[in-house]
Amino acid sequence: MKLLRITIISALIGISFGAEAQVTAQAYFDQAGKEFVKEDKMQALRTLDDALRQYPNDPKLLKLAEELLKEDEQKDKQKQEQEQKEQDKQEQEKKEQEKQEQQQSDDLKEKEQQKEQQEKQEQEKEQKEQEQAQQGDQDKKEQEPKPGTIAPQDAMRMLDALERSEKDVQEKLRARRRPARSRTIEKDW
Repeated sequence: MKLLRITIISALIGISFGAEAQVTAQAYFDQAGKEFVKEDKMQALRTLDDALRQYPNDPKLLKLAEELLKEDEQKDKQKQEQEQKEQDKQEQEKKEQEKQEQQQSDDLKEKEQQKEQQEKQEQEKEQKEQEQAQQGDQDKKEQEPKPGTIAPQDAMRMLDALERSEKDVQEKLRARRRPARSRTIEKDW
C-alpha cells in the first residue's frame, strides 16, 4: 500500500513535470499577454522569445511579438521626438539666454561709454575752470604792479587827470587871450 501510494505520487509528479515541459503555444501566448498587461514588457518579450524557440511558426505568437515590437518602436519614436523637442527647447532657451547676455553686455558697454564721456566732459570742464582760474590769476598778477612800477589802471587814471588838468589850463589861457567884450552900460539917470 505504501508502495502503491509512492508510485501514484511519482506518476503524478512525472506527469505534472511532463506537462510543464510541454507548455502549449496558447499557454505562452496567455502568459506573455498577462505580463504585457501588467506592464512588464521585458518579461513578456522573454516569454515570447522562449515560446518562439519552441513554436517558431505559431501565428498568434508571431503576431503578438510583432505588435509588441511595433509598440516598442512607437514608444522609442515618441521618446526620440520628445527628446528632440526638449533639446530644441533647451537650444532655444540657450539662444535666448545668450541674446539676453549679449544685450546686457551691450548695455554695460554703452553705460561704460556714457560714463567715460561724462568723465571726459567733467575733466574738460575742470580743465577749463583751471585755465580760467589761471587766466584770472594772470590777469590779477598783470593788474598788480610789480615793485617799482605803476599799475596800468593807475597809470590810465593819472593820464586822464593830467589831460583834464591840461584842458583846464588851456581854457584859462584862451580866456585871457580873448579880448574883453565891451559891454554897453546903460545909464539910468
